[in-house]
Amino acid sequence: MMEDGVEPNSVVYTSLIDGQFKKGNVDNALKYLSRMHDLGIRLDVAAYGAVISGLCDRGRLDRALEIKESMVKSGLAPDNMMFATLINAHFKVGNLRAALNDKEKANEISYTVLIDGMCKQGNLHEVENICREMSEAGFVLDKYVYTSWIAGLCKQGNVVEAFRLKKKMIQEGITPDLLTYSSLIFGLADKGLLIEAKQIFDDMLKRGITPDCAAYDILIKGYAKQNNTAAISCLHDGMRQRGLYRKGNKLL
Repeated sequence: MMEDGVEPNSVVYTSLIDGQFKKGNVDNALKYLSRMHDLGIRLDVAAYGAVISGLCDRGRLDRALEIKESMVKSGLAPDNMMFATLINAHFKVGNLRAALNDKEKANEISYTVLIDGMCKQGNLHEVENICREMSEAGFVLDKYVYTSWIAGLCKQGNVVEAFRLKKKMIQEGITPDLLTYSSLIFGLADKGLLIEAKQIFDDMLKRGITPDCAAYDILIKGYAKQNNTAAISCLHDGMRQRGLYRKGNKLL
């Protein structure tokens, strides 16, 4: 770099490290990190963030945690996105307890990541406790949190509680979106309650929310289990009108 007239600094190396991680070259990225140390270039929050994010994306959580400890020892504090990245990485390896430990420094973003991870793991009892903590800490439960929670409940077959949450989010001024409705439709269809599922689908349409292929597919699969070809045909008509096709221009 110096031969090209570019003075090596933290910004330059951060860009190089980030680029190597995106290419999947973890070893090269870590070599640049070592070179920074050898040259006495102090890493800033952005540089640490690039390294930790890159390591987490490549499944190197253990090394990412080591880098975080080095960062803290250097006098720098991890930022909000860094905590969110680490929490998400803990969930990917099934380390719920470590993810919960990191919530001590959580902000609204990291709480949301934490709740989403617990919902996907089906740990809904813990979700309720964390949501309570989140509210007591002054953070607002947003649409993403509610939708993740509702989706988790529906996957466990607890549609009654899911609809209670939907009512609560509306009371708090949060409008359910396509993902919220799709989760509810799935929960009902999975129980064979296709009449109720179609009613929710129709309510979604009345509220101006456009269904995607996934929403249609939930109902189609449900009707297929009941051999209701007439209902499936109507759904296919609706998909044609909206131009929803599979690859190869075939209807779902």
